[in-house]
Amino acid sequence: MSNSGETEPLLLTSRISAPRQPRASYAVCLSIFVVGCVGLTVAITWSYRESRPEPNPGPESTTSSPGIQATPGWMLGPVNVSSILLDTITLNVFSLMVWGSPGSFGTEDKELRMEAIGNYIGSHTEYDVFLLNDLWMRGDHEKIRSLIPEGYHMSGVGQLALRSCDGLAAPEFCSGLAIISKYPFKDIEFLSFTDHGDFFWDYEYFLRRGAGRVRIEPSPGHTVDVIVTALASIDYNYWYRESQAKDVVGMVTKSDADHVIVAGDFNVDPRDNENTYKTLKSELTDAVEEFYKNDSSKYLDPALSTFGNVKNTYSSKEQHPVAYDYIWYRASNGITVADFQVPILRTKREEISFSDHEAVTAKFQLSK
Repeated sequence: MSNSGETEPLLLTSRISAPRQPRASYAVCLSIFVVGCVGLTVAITWSYRESRPEPNPGPESTTSSPGIQATPGWMLGPVNVSSILLDTITLNVFSLMVWGSPGSFGTEDKELRMEAIGNYIGSHTEYDVFLLNDLWMRGDHEKIRSLIPEGYHMSGVGQLALRSCDGLAAPEFCSGLAIISKYPFKDIEFLSFTDHGDFFWDYEYFLRRGAGRVRIEPSPGHTVDVIVTALASIDYNYWYRESQAKDVVGMVTKSDADHVIVAGDFNVDPRDNENTYKTLKSELTDAVEEFYKNDSSKYLDPALSTFGNVKNTYSSKEQHPVAYDYIWYRASNGITVADFQVPILRTKREEISFSDHEAVTAKFQLSK
């Protein structure tokens, strides 16, 4: 009895408690599973939110042009900012052959014209660089220097000429070159041409024509070499022009600047039967040709002629229209010609041309 009495409660206890253990385990597992699912959902959601690009808090992301619906930045996906915000620079260039020989050489109205040129430069700050040639005399150089815009920089006579340059009584051994720039000169160089003309033939020998180069930095780390030059004049001096063009090309190919721009009076028309133009074009692009997409009916229009232009008060009287003055550039992926002009410039009161040549201007878009 006692044994069976002791056994019954034990058997009863085991029958009651045995079913409770699996119910507790099931509840615990279910709770853990639910908590895990919630945690996994939260983790996935957080991960997704963290992986999305942040919307741009700036005004561009919240402001749109009329009629254009702005799209939140996070809907566009990751954006390479450097591919959009390119370092693009506009560089406006002005070039003029100023006809600056002494009056004894047949030059007309020089003092009046030099003051007009200086006043024009001083009041036209839309140009970043002015390239002048045929500025032979020191007095004319200083006159123009005194009128340049405040904050601009101008090369000195001795910086773009040989030390033997006179420029007081006559232009012997001078180059006649000058550069005016909104940006400081990082470097400056003068190259005297290898060949200068025949000693026994004409005055070209006694000039020391060449190419003047300055390096400017319109934005930090963005370098531009600007070169001004003038080649031998008069048709029969074609051999010397061809040699001098090779010197200019040599200076261009040597440059390690991001961009190179060359301007001046080259005394050759694209239609002339000599190699000067072809030599230059072997390394450079003619801005006017590029602007008019190589359409010769446009860039050779007499209205764009720079010597003998019918609107010139001097050279129209004795010269058929030709293109002698150019702005060239070294072609690269980061330079385009946005505009090209041949402005007709005259003094205000007397209505006479600034020079017997017309100026040329070009607007460049530069990027790295």
